[in-house]
Amino acid sequence: MTRRVGAYVLPGDATWLDRTLPAYYDLLDELVVPVPVDGRGWTGAPIEVERCLEIVRATDTRGILRTVDGQWTRPDDPLAADTAQRQAAVDALSDSVDWILQVDNDEFLPDPTVLRSAMERAEALGVVGVELPMRVVFRRTRRHTFEIACADGSPHHEYPGPLVVRAGSRLVDARRADGSFLRLVVAGGDRSLQVNRPAGPGETREETLRPEQAVVHNSWGRSSEDIRRKVRSWGHANDTKQSRYFWTVWWPSPLIWWALRDFHPFARGLWPRLVRRSTDV
Repeated sequence: MTRRVGAYVLPGDATWLDRTLPAYYDLLDELVVPVPVDGRGWTGAPIEVERCLEIVRATDTRGILRTVDGQWTRPDDPLAADTAQRQAAVDALSDSVDWILQVDNDEFLPDPTVLRSAMERAEALGVVGVELPMRVVFRRTRRHTFEIACADGSPHHEYPGPLVVRAGSRLVDARRADGSFLRLVVAGGDRSLQVNRPAGPGETREETLRPEQAVVHNSWGRSSEDIRRKVRSWGHANDTKQSRYFWTVWWPSPLIWWALRDFHPFARGLWPRLVRRSTDV
């Protein structure tokens, strides 16, 4: 069967885009960028729209890009604006593709071929989305990478929502799809919060991935300037006291990493501890 694949890129975060988009670009038949006409993000803060578009256009060597104009700003509920912008992109793609990739700009796929096999498996199961495990990078310095780990120091993975959804999907809470889904898990990686309990309603769970196939989420793994820009405009802007967290946790983390426990900025139990690695991830 011929399977058409689309993807969308949200033009608000340029930090990692020139490395993450090329990793999966060759899988695509179509690419959409939902462009905020006012140049502002979900909270109303200015975002890097033009810089992101430059990177996408430079990557798009086959001319598959199209843009969708709109305005997605809700200072009172930035998560709702986040969801609406993503939904606009899904709707724009749904008439011409079968599956849609929702890879955020700071998420690097070491093995993009996993996505093709994931779509095949999702079709066989009849589910609407596929979640992949993500390793979360919290801080990068010249010598070290600091990564979220389980309480015992073993690899930690989180699942912020499907990276693949069927065309026509309805999204809730950013990129989560309204319907059943397949959650792929690293074999033996059952200590993380979202997989150390039984599968929930609508969830099919399969331990099929190798450790090196997990997505690398550079969520906080960026410069201090980029961190400040990110938290001013992201969908969770109302959930955390940004300045205090920046100065008391993120900034000193290369010195206090060994003591950090349960330190997620706005939810308990998600980030048990931090580990330091001497090599990049």
